[in-house]
Amino acid sequence: MSLASAAPEPPAENRADGGVTEDRLLNGRVRLLQPAQGYRAAIDPVLLAAATPAGDGDRVLDLGCGAGAAAFCLAARLPGVRVAGLELQPQAADLARRNAELNGVTARVRITLGDAALAPAHLPPGADPDLVAGRFDHVMTNPPFHPGGRHTRSPGRARRYRMARARPISPPGWRRRPACWRRAAP
Repeated sequence: MSLASAAPEPPAENRADGGVTEDRLLNGRVRLLQPAQGYRAAIDPVLLAAATPAGDGDRVLDLGCGAGAAAFCLAARLPGVRVAGLELQPQAADLARRNAELNGVTARVRITLGDAALAPAHLPPGADPDLVAGRFDHVMTNPPFHPGGRHTRSPGRARRYRMARARPISPPGWRRRPACWRRAAP
């Protein structure tokens, strides 16, 4: 089992369905459905979850959660943490929701399809209440670390969406850190 980015096609026995594989992180404590082709979780989300200074009872926002590798590693480390994952790509958000079920953490890890560049008021109905209210103790994100021209760009909407060009909408009373998700102190 390889967890490296741009990993070759996994053996047929590891394929879960429709171009998706089931892999394991943290010595099997986290099960992860992820695309067989394209971005695949490597060590980055594992280290991100380990470096997030959350504790039991904390609320954590995972911006651009993808299939949820960092969120599920954090949930495995801290049984009392609550994670709200926000993901722009519908296929990745769907995988993250399936992974929450697969790992038995749907009550603690909730995934919302949405755009981090928009204020919480613009989230879809049914979004995580902490996400709508913007109440978090910690925020984590695992942005792409690819120098321009040295990687294969993602197709479709993800290709057109660039965080560097996105402008967060900041209604009165909202800070732009990160992407307007925290209320400014009175």
